[in-house]
Amino acid sequence: MVVEQDKGKVVLGYLSWFRDLTTFGDISKGSSRKRKDQHIIRQLKKGLEKAKTTIARQEVQVQRGRNIQLELQDAEGELKHAEGKLVHLEEKLDSRIHLAQQIKKEQSFEISRLKKDLVASEEVVNYQTGELKRQKEKFEKQRSCWMHLHDQLKAELEEHKRKLKRQRQMIIERATLRHQLEAAEGREAFLRNNLGDHQVWLNSCYENMGKARRQVHQLAEQTSYVIKNHCQMNDPQVAEQARAIVPHLPKVLLNLYVTLGGQRKPKENDED
Repeated sequence: MVVEQDKGKVVLGYLSWFRDLTTFGDISKGSSRKRKDQHIIRQLKKGLEKAKTTIARQEVQVQRGRNIQLELQDAEGELKHAEGKLVHLEEKLDSRIHLAQQIKKEQSFEISRLKKDLVASEEVVNYQTGELKRQKEKFEKQRSCWMHLHDQLKAELEEHKRKLKRQRQMIIERATLRHQLEAAEGREAFLRNNLGDHQVWLNSCYENMGKARRQVHQLAEQTSYVIKNHCQMNDPQVAEQARAIVPHLPKVLLNLYVTLGGQRKPKENDED
C-alpha cells in the first residue's frame, strides 16, 4: 500500500469504507482493528490529498504542454515565414553578388584606364617639373639682375634724397634770410619815417623855442619896465601895465611847455 501511495494510486477497495460508515460503529472502542482502520483512513486521506495535488500538477503540466505546443506551432509558422524571407534574401543576395561582380569588372576597367591616365599624368608632371625648374633658374637670374638694379636705384634714391634735403635746407635758409632782410628793410623804412618825423618835430621845437624866447624876452622887458618904473607910476598905470602883461603869460608858458616836450591839448586855441 505504501508503494501504491508513493506512485500516486488509490486502492478502490478502501473507498467502500467511506461510503458505508455503519461498519465503523460495530467496531468496539480500543480494539486494535479500529486503530488500524483509523490509521488506514488517515493514510488514505493523505494519499487522496496527494493524489489531488498530483492531478492538479499534472493538469498544469498538460496545460503547459498545450501552451508549448501552441508556441511550437507559432514558432513553426514564424520559421516558415523566416525560411521564405531567407529564400528572398538569398535571391536578393545573388542579385547583389551579380551586380557586385559587374561593378568589379567595371571598376577593374576603370582602374586600368586610370592607371594609364596616371602614367600619362606622371609624364606630363615630369615635363612640367623640368620646365618649372628651367623657369625657376631663369627667374633666379632675372631676380639677381633685379636685385642689383634695385640696389643701384636705392643708392641713387638715397643720394637724391640727400640732395633734396640740402636743397630744402638751402631754400629754408634763403627764405629765412629773405624774411630777415624784409624785416630789416621794414625796420629801416620805419626808422627813416621816424627820423623824418623827429626831424620835423625838432624843426617845430626849434621854431617854438625861438617864439618862446622872443615872447619870454618881450615879457621880461615888459616886466622889467614895470619893476623899474612902478615907483613913478600911479596905481592905475601899474594896473594897466599888469593887464597888458598877464594875458600873455599862459600862452608863453604853454609854448615853453610844448617846446620842452609836452603835448598840447586839442581844445586849446593858441594865438601868435
